[in-house]
Amino acid sequence: MSPTKSAPSTQAAKPRAPRAPRTQRTHDAAATMQCILDAATRLLAESGFTALGINALSAAAGVDKQLIYYHFGGLDGVVRKLGERLELWLGTPLQPREGEPYGEAVHRLLTEYGCALRGNPLVLRLLAWELVEPTDALKELEVTRSAAMVPWVQNLRAAAAPVPDGIDAPAVNAVLLAGLHYLALREQSLGSFAGVDLSTPEGATRIATALRLITERTYATQPATPPAAHPTTPQTGKPARKRTTS
Repeated sequence: MSPTKSAPSTQAAKPRAPRAPRTQRTHDAAATMQCILDAATRLLAESGFTALGINALSAAAGVDKQLIYYHFGGLDGVVRKLGERLELWLGTPLQPREGEPYGEAVHRLLTEYGCALRGNPLVLRLLAWELVEPTDALKELEVTRSAAMVPWVQNLRAAAAPVPDGIDAPAVNAVLLAGLHYLALREQSLGSFAGVDLSTPEGATRIATALRLITERTYATQPATPPAAHPTTPQTGKPARKRTTS
């Protein structure tokens, strides 16, 4: 017995729902990406890079993990995007000042950067992890962060006056940045360093004064006058003794 064919349906097809305007879809995509980045920031701050996985990030953001792949290409893309967010590392980036003395620009940058470091536990944890747990994701974050900061720093330098002759500015600034990193980490862990209580307003003022002194002396447009040389005896080259008269 052959099967009977069903009668063709006479029910009219339901009209398709109107497609959302392009601006609305763009807004939704931007909101989704922001939600994912915010969730990644929370995970990093709370548990570190070991907790940052696709499934954990999907759950924290409340989105399907396919959206993470769609918008960022995967976890590495999320990490790269975090590295590009200057406000995460610097707070509000400084605006260039045309003709500003170079030493003043460096001092302004380091002062604001130090404040941003002390006020951002996530950045401090990232700096500590870079030293003790150099994972591929952390290395990727460092590369992306540096690439994002370079043009901003270059704009700041371009507006400022030239570096005084004979000063290796990148090396000097590297030493100062490393000092700020360590002092911020030390304040969070032990609270003090070399007899300076970093957790008090007095200690913060002492560090700020020292930073001002270093940048002013290092990047002074006029070289500092060297200390007067002690007279020496022609025979030995040793400092001559002062004779006392009775």
